[in-house]
Amino acid sequence: MKTEKVLSIVFIISLIFKLMHWPGAGVLMVLSLTFLALCYFPFGFYFFSDKNFKNQKIGISILFGWLLSIAIIGIEFKLMFWPGSQVMLLVGCMSAAVLLLASFSLLKKSDEDLKNYHKNLFTRTVVIFVLAMICLILPNSVLINHYYSTQPELKELYLRQQENPQDESIQKEIEEYKAKQYERETGNRNNQ
Repeated sequence: MKTEKVLSIVFIISLIFKLMHWPGAGVLMVLSLTFLALCYFPFGFYFFSDKNFKNQKIGISILFGWLLSIAIIGIEFKLMFWPGSQVMLLVGCMSAAVLLLASFSLLKKSDEDLKNYHKNLFTRTVVIFVLAMICLILPNSVLINHYYSTQPELKELYLRQQENPQDESIQKEIEEYKAKQYERETGNRNNQ
């Protein structure tokens, strides 16, 4: 589907933006992954079908869309450093692994009418499972060290926050640091 391809391309662009430290990466990533998950969850029957809605199993499409959207949201949480990403990714990976086995068996057993439908399910499941597994295996510290490499103070604050997610004082320190950084940037612009 065109919508799915566009959202996937926007996600790849946002990932490049995030790796290059360009502004707008977070907004693009949140929008693309959230809308992709929303497309899969309630509208899985539409996105997984072939051009003909009769050549699909609606219940399977809705189930696949629902479970794959959990993995997509887990990927989003991980890449945005939001709390709860590990749980979401774990549930998403386990459900994607079950779906991978199910879609493979459906692909092997399918007749000619449903062959393309099951192939599409299998392909999407493989891609989302691999991305979710990479995010699950990759420690948050690696992402934080790369993303905040130019801001060592903020990097240390985020690493401390990852070690103690319940400590609200670290979150306040991060907010204070960002406020000071914003004041410095706006002060420099006003002085020019």
